[in-house]
Amino acid sequence: SMAITVLIGLVNVQEGARTRAREKLLRQQEEIEYLAGLAERERIARDLHDLLGHTLSLIALKAELARKLLDRDPARAKTEVADIETAARDALQEVREAVAGYRGSGLQQELKRLSQALQVVNIQAQIQLPAMTLPPAHENVLSFVVREAITNVIRHARARQCEIRVSRLPGHVELLVHDDGEAPVGVEGNGLRGMRERVLTLHGELEFASGNGHRIRVRLPLPAESAS
Repeated sequence: SMAITVLIGLVNVQEGARTRAREKLLRQQEEIEYLAGLAERERIARDLHDLLGHTLSLIALKAELARKLLDRDPARAKTEVADIETAARDALQEVREAVAGYRGSGLQQELKRLSQALQVVNIQAQIQLPAMTLPPAHENVLSFVVREAITNVIRHARARQCEIRVSRLPGHVELLVHDDGEAPVGVEGNGLRGMRERVLTLHGELEFASGNGHRIRVRLPLPAESAS
């Protein structure tokens, strides 16, 4: 019985060490996400200033000049107004391109961070994300779901492998998260409820299956202009 007691004690120590390692990783993840969000906001503010500062100053000066020229030199005032229109259109296109760049990096960056987190706890990650541009609302929901799902895998699943796959299909986008963890998950908890609520805001579907690992599948319908 002494040997069994010692064995149980060793198992408890090992499990305690694993739990502490997971909790430390989760705290590090939260800090990384906070710092990444802060850096991203600073980058966006800097980019917007660089993109728009000079252009808006130019537009303001030309508008003031055009107003002064309206009565005494209408032809030159008309030229200044044309320049204002061109500058505004160019600025709008630059802003659109910048926003498209921000949108395109969100899910990709999230998957990169999560892959690193899985490796830290010795879970082999298999990630498939084909090049695609998604509406920002869809990208935000998928990023939220995959972050919640992988947090659950790290905390509870006792998995060795985890697959994350994003697929662009006719009319919708699909996310699959599948791990080979042995720990059963029973009643749907707050994490899954939160995921489901986010998915429903975009009229999507979320399926969860436990047994032979855990599988989360999300399907989000795409707007007509994004579905082609």
